[in-house]
Amino acid sequence: MGLREYLLKRLVHSVFVMLFVVTVVFAAVRSIPGDPARLMLGGDVDTATLEALRAELGLNQPLYIQYFRWLRRLLTGDLGESIRTGEPVLGSIVQVAGPTLSIAALGMVIALVIAIPTGIISAVKRYEIEDYLSTTIAFFGISMPAFWIGIVLVLVIGVNVESIPTFGYTPIDEGIGPWFRSILLPSFAVGFPYGGILMRMMRSSMLEVLNEDYMRTARAKGLSSNLVLFKHGLQNALIPVVTLAGIFLAVVLGGVVAVEIVFGIRGLGRLLIGSINRRDFPLIQGTVLLIAFVFVLANIVVDLLYTMINPRIKYGGGD
Repeated sequence: MGLREYLLKRLVHSVFVMLFVVTVVFAAVRSIPGDPARLMLGGDVDTATLEALRAELGLNQPLYIQYFRWLRRLLTGDLGESIRTGEPVLGSIVQVAGPTLSIAALGMVIALVIAIPTGIISAVKRYEIEDYLSTTIAFFGISMPAFWIGIVLVLVIGVNVESIPTFGYTPIDEGIGPWFRSILLPSFAVGFPYGGILMRMMRSSMLEVLNEDYMRTARAKGLSSNLVLFKHGLQNALIPVVTLAGIFLAVVLGGVVAVEIVFGIRGLGRLLIGSINRRDFPLIQGTVLLIAFVFVLANIVVDLLYTMINPRIKYGGGD
């Protein structure tokens, strides 16, 4: 199967996945207790005023009509308007998506930078001091919540390193340096725990690869240890790690919520929590839909990376 055919197949599959997500999100949001109209008007309001607002917001219509109206608008790229502010949902999301996506992306880079080298060292130096040290760091990362790591970083770095901010976000259009410094600590707080998980996966995968027959054959042919390790071993050991990293990207987006609060950053997490508290259905749906889209896109990218890591892997599982 060629690249074009494979991408077409994955895109068609992604459309059905997103349709399923859209349906589940719509149903889940409508199951949240509370009436948006009553929350907007307050508890002491007469029935006529309440029903008039519900009719204005389209909340008095049957759920299936609300669903198909939203789906029709979605197909044109229109996510609707916020119930609370009346602003376009897409615009509200774009305003706060930058910090969250920046932190999540850099967090995944940090996680991989931590996981791949330490996982390789831990596998090659099995049961030696390097292995125990790497494993200890990994378990520390796994056991510590991201928000707790963020608090520690604020207390330690904020006091001792003035050049690295511990509060707020600087947009990238104000300079790459200030932008990078503003997301460095929250990204590390997000990436370190997942780096520990990926490190354990990298270690297990590398240990399995090192015991394969083709690795022993390569060493028997007199190839250097580094060539055997990085040319033959790393190609196959990275596959499960990259797969897990693609899955973690969506999880990281969810994990950014608490970290944004610690560092005083207004991102998708705080927008989602606020919209849930206000029962702002269109805003909730749009935010969750964006996270689902990033997850689907990340999995397509991961599949494309397989052939870059190991050219022997063919699209569609062919030989």
